[in-house]
Amino acid sequence: MKRIESNLKTWLILTVVTFLTLIAVFLGLPALFLILRVPSFEIGDSALWVLRWQNNASGSGIRFNLVPLLIIAIIVGLLGLLLKLKKPSCVKKPESRNK
Repeated sequence: MKRIESNLKTWLILTVVTFLTLIAVFLGLPALFLILRVPSFEIGDSALWVLRWQNNASGSGIRFNLVPLLIIAIIVGLLGLLLKLKKPSCVKKPESRNK
């Protein structure tokens, strides 16, 4: 039971950290886009768009969709958990001295 809780905790930490990092990156993008004078664009299409940047004479703005960001964070968390589970343990168990 402790192993399941440990794995769940690892996955949750990886997912939350990845999600918050993605949001921080996306919140910092408008300043960078304005400095670089990036024209309007959209990443993704229809329901699965991730980022929409608008930069025209009427103003500028950025919108991002949380669902794809959360999906990316969950996948990164699962991959991190799989890597942790497949990594061989370097810790040796102490041998019993009762022979």
